[in-house]
Amino acid sequence: MTNKERYLDILSHIVWEYCKEIKLKNSISEERKQYIKGYMAAARVLNVLDYEELKEVINKVYFKAFGKTIEERKQSESSESFLNKEFMEIMTFIREGISLNKK
Repeated sequence: MTNKERYLDILSHIVWEYCKEIKLKNSISEERKQYIKGYMAAARVLNVLDYEELKEVINKVYFKAFGKTIEERKQSESSESFLNKEFMEIMTFIREGISLNKK
């Protein structure tokens, strides 16, 4: 196994774990983000991979984990959060169907 293949295996694993954490917790630690950024920066500095190769690996793992590209997921999340925000702004009695008429 070459250094490049080994690097790609490790990067794929790290990104897979990142995606799993997002799915489980719906958030990610800043430390994990920085670790991944540093790992990718090292590959570029050492000329193991270029930007496009790194992007391709990230996109493949991300699509495998979520069934969507990063852009597709961002779009669906932003529209979902907008809908949730709009829904929560509706007054509670309307949202829950409570009648204000005295009987």
